[in-house]
Amino acid sequence: MAHQVPDNLALELPRKVILRRPELAKLMSVVASECAGLEADLTWLYATLLGKYLPHNQRNGPPIHPIGFQIFNAVESTNKRLQLIESLAGTLAIKTPLLRELKRDISPLVKDAFKKRNTLVHAYWAVHEDRYPDALIKISPDGGLLAYAASDFNQAIDVIVQASCAIQKFEDKVRKHLRWKKRPR
Repeated sequence: MAHQVPDNLALELPRKVILRRPELAKLMSVVASECAGLEADLTWLYATLLGKYLPHNQRNGPPIHPIGFQIFNAVESTNKRLQLIESLAGTLAIKTPLLRELKRDISPLVKDAFKKRNTLVHAYWAVHEDRYPDALIKISPDGGLLAYAASDFNQAIDVIVQASCAIQKFEDKVRKHLRWKKRPR
């Protein structure tokens, strides 16, 4: 967990400061990349729920609707995307245990993953070579200072990957459910 940095510490704020911590820069790029994958997983889930026209994949799932990608990608907020998925799942009368799992387990996990991504990727960073040689120091808008080490980035990556796996498993359950349900053609 990130820890508090004394307010009176003289920080270095050079351009491209994260390059001073190449290992952390790599981990930050993994955070961003894994979240992009999570966004894609959410898009596929939405398109599967909306599905009708395109074959999904080799797993014999129900087809997906191409317009699903366009609609979902037009929505920029994670919270709004999750609301859209929950609303569509409810409209399609997805069986109650699945809907409950989506709202109780999946949505909070996805929100947490994106919150962790935002904390790291959308940050103003500094360094202090002597006191924090292996950390990046986040400067909050209110002036608060927090030091982030590799373990903090790895923890975020773990949550993001966990959320992505949960979405993929949930989509499998949805596909199995929809496979048994008569779908309009």
